[in-house]
Amino acid sequence: MKRVVCENQQGQKIEFKYDGYPLRLESTSGFSSTEYTVHTSQNSGQDGEHYNGAKANKRNPVITANIFENFPEWGDRLRSFFQPRSWGTVYAYESDDDVGRKATYQVEKIDIDESGMPRDATISLICPDPKFYALNDQLTQLAVWHGCIRFPLRITEPFHVTEKVNTLIGNVNNPSAVPMGLTVKFMASGTVVNPSLYDVNRRELMQINTTMHAGDVIVITTADGNKRVKLISGGVTTNINNLMVYPPKWLKAYQGDNLFRYNADEGIDNLSVSILSTQAYWGA
Repeated sequence: MKRVVCENQQGQKIEFKYDGYPLRLESTSGFSSTEYTVHTSQNSGQDGEHYNGAKANKRNPVITANIFENFPEWGDRLRSFFQPRSWGTVYAYESDDDVGRKATYQVEKIDIDESGMPRDATISLICPDPKFYALNDQLTQLAVWHGCIRFPLRITEPFHVTEKVNTLIGNVNNPSAVPMGLTVKFMASGTVVNPSLYDVNRRELMQINTTMHAGDVIVITTADGNKRVKLISGGVTTNINNLMVYPPKWLKAYQGDNLFRYNADEGIDNLSVSILSTQAYWGA
């Protein structure tokens, strides 16, 4: 790993590099390894055990750095930066460019040597979600508006400023074995009744039983720990999880190609749909 950057909840950043000065990265651990807990059970007289399931455990990234000067100032800066009970983001880069991966963390411990030259500073982080994520999101648009104005401008009847292009079906590719949560956005330019998104491969339907009006936006997030349905109407955001068709289907993108088709009981021509996804990995 070339460098590590930590960003706290206030948007402040600290960079750790192997050639940094006066703060120099010495070593890292917990960025590439992944630990799993396998649950088994055993019956009386049984050889071996039954497999009941498995889960990925929380991640514990540890950063060790050297401080070469201004020890009190750097100690105060690190303790002020890494605050308890505050979320942060750690970025791991394997090269000097901006291609890297990120994970969210809570601070577990900061240990700074009280004497010596240089002095070691060890920062232990806890990532409740053990996955790392790509820095950039992938946008898939299932219905878009294209501009119709061209120059030199010729005005004819009827004159269209934009036109809607319906693709109805979009593909979200996931090259990783880690399922990706989705952010699905339904946008209404008129009345839309019961908008839905259908997983063609797995034949699963995610539908919201509501009537949308012009300007309304419904945002559905399906990531683990962040399953929500929100309606944005007239600048007011409302939680509408209860309007999802029961039993709820929180669609995800699995390894390979994932075909999604949108629909509505009424007003499909007034509906625009986009899907935002972020590539996930089991290590940095």
